[in-house]
Amino acid sequence: MNDALPLRIFLASPGDLRDEREAVRACVDEHNARRRGRSNVSYEVVGWERVRGTARRPQEAINELIGESHFLIALFKQSWGSEPGSPWGYTSGSEEELFTALLELGRAEKPMRDIWVGFVAHSSPAAEIVKLREQLARSHAMLYESIADVRELKAKLTERLEAWEELAGAKTHRHVDLLPSSGKEVLRAANLRLRGEKLVELGQADAGRAALQEAAAIGGPVEELAYARFLSRNGELDEAHAATQRAINHFSSGDSYLFSALAAQAFAAQAGVLRRQGRDIDAIGRLEQALTLLDKEDAYAQKVRCRILDDLGLAYQKTDDLDSARRNFEEALLIRRTSGHVLDECQSLVNLARLEVAAGNLDTAADYADKVVMSLRGTPPTALHANAEVLAAQVRIRQDRPDEGIPHAERALSLNRQIASRHGEAISLLVLAQCFHAAGRLREAEEQARACLEVNTSMGNDYGVRRAQWILDHLAD
Repeated sequence: MNDALPLRIFLASPGDLRDEREAVRACVDEHNARRRGRSNVSYEVVGWERVRGTARRPQEAINELIGESHFLIALFKQSWGSEPGSPWGYTSGSEEELFTALLELGRAEKPMRDIWVGFVAHSSPAAEIVKLREQLARSHAMLYESIADVRELKAKLTERLEAWEELAGAKTHRHVDLLPSSGKEVLRAANLRLRGEKLVELGQADAGRAALQEAAAIGGPVEELAYARFLSRNGELDEAHAATQRAINHFSSGDSYLFSALAAQAFAAQAGVLRRQGRDIDAIGRLEQALTLLDKEDAYAQKVRCRILDDLGLAYQKTDDLDSARRNFEEALLIRRTSGHVLDECQSLVNLARLEVAAGNLDTAADYADKVVMSLRGTPPTALHANAEVLAAQVRIRQDRPDEGIPHAERALSLNRQIASRHGEAISLLVLAQCFHAAGRLREAEEQARACLEVNTSMGNDYGVRRAQWILDHLAD
């Protein structure tokens, strides 16, 4: 591993620690030089200056850089820093950076491995600094150091860098219980959300729902949207719409920054609920609004843009405007290919395959579907996996190959149950019934159609009920 990339350290500090920031950078450079040839581990220090200009709230771009970092050093002396305009009410950018890193520390899939807080001696530190230090002392939530001067800072940081070499391998994620100066339970809400999503993924829908509901009650837009996604998948569309509206209210009221990816996601989430309610024209309007909130030059915003373009294309397709649908699908695919997001390309291929089905180009649609199914095999289950399997089954039915479609529909059903998507489960049951019907296996077709009818009835989905009943009415045909 002689060519191993350096581990990234994000340095968070208010503006009054210029000398200390220089000392940190010098210390890291000295450590790298000292260990060169003796260790494969090296470090690089990054901070807010690595973030280029953006039309959205600057702190959001800084937070994304933290999300790509392995460690965070937070230093405080006299000044607490300036207010960053956060939806959580953080009162300084350094505080938001610290809590962003704490959230990343609790996520197993993120690189953040450890956080080190240093309090540099000063005769009159800001009240917020005193309170943070007292809270850390009471809770023993994480390691912090008292630092007399620059010389001691370099000595203690050298010890920390040596200890961090042992954390260069696999991550052990940790949840830390700490309150920001706003008093809002940021970490508890985020941890409840992560727990709820994981429980749902593991098939524990009731326990997951309880955690997501509590997270939404004490959290912000992210938690509201997570709860809305669960409600929508479970067929509780009125409740899901209300949850998305609460998320939107954070932005329309001025509590959060309107021109942001998160605001766009809130509008798009509500559009998704509207589509499931059969209100496709209203959904198109919401999605077009969402696109106006995104910075075309921002990399993360482009990923969000692609997801919104997907939804916009689907809504146009539902209204039989196939030209507009294709235009949006192809724009999303072009962005994804340019960015090298291979798995994200699968979503574009699924959408284009459905468009080819509508146009009667079944062989092309089958090729798209098979490519997606094979690309996703062996990756963690998501709605995209289930949708790809459903698509593959539907194409086989149209190609008069229903027996080949049955395994795809069965996998889709299993996936949707695993991720607790009631809406997806209903669709999978319908397609499975259609496969059995077309294959002449009428008893099995009736069994799946009745299960589909039951799920749609429980969700109050009249359209789904009618489709399931149609199969039951035509089994003798």
